[in-house]
Amino acid sequence: MTAPPAARIEGEGPAVLLLHGQPGSAADWHGVAEVLRRTHTVLIPDRPGYGRTGGRATGFAGNVRSALGLLDSQGVESAAVAGHSWGAGIALAMAIEAPERVRSLALVAPVTPLDRLGVVDRLLADRHVGPRAAYAAMRTLGFALDRFPLRRRFAAALPGFGSERVQELARDWRDGHAWRSFYVEQRALVGELPELRPHIGEVRAPATVIVADRDRVTDPANGRELAAAIGARLVEIPGAGHLLPMREPERVAAAIG
Repeated sequence: MTAPPAARIEGEGPAVLLLHGQPGSAADWHGVAEVLRRTHTVLIPDRPGYGRTGGRATGFAGNVRSALGLLDSQGVESAAVAGHSWGAGIALAMAIEAPERVRSLALVAPVTPLDRLGVVDRLLADRHVGPRAAYAAMRTLGFALDRFPLRRRFAAALPGFGSERVQELARDWRDGHAWRSFYVEQRALVGELPELRPHIGEVRAPATVIVADRDRVTDPANGRELAAAIGARLVEIPGAGHLLPMREPERVAAAIG
């Protein structure tokens, strides 16, 4: 059995597994978990390569094994599985590879196997450009986030983020290995995610795709296309951007639960 990742586990009731994006941590789901834990057992891991789990990042298949390891460690036979952005690719892969473990599926501002990846995504996955770009970007963001005025604005703008972990996040981005994890996952986005495309018709779990009309990271049109392809319910949140779990936690929780 794969060693389970570090995770917050809260509440009682049917299990819900929440998978953060790239980069990220369990803190991304803080506000959503606050709502869902009233009626559910909520499992929120720091995925491999991030936060308190740390270690080496992995691709979608490795993250599926990690997520299943967490369910196994808690004696959970099946869960409602929700993923944000890159984490949605893990959730989709789980529904295909381990359908008996996925009671329902929620894909929030998702990357999808149907995405038409652009030049920037491919450059970030390049062996020469990707590591340098990820290192520079994560270091810069880490230093910026460590400054109190920006932390305060960050917390105000993203009420669903677990603000008690902002300094930890800043240190990880500035001094840790989050940049390397980002790069590893970027290569998986380009090389591994498209391999799920022939299998999306195998999704049997009741599914919901949640998109935002101002998302500039994952194209909501791709989310709509995926929803149609797997017969999912489509929820559109107007006036919101990519960071839906942190920006609109109650609306996302309602769509998941």
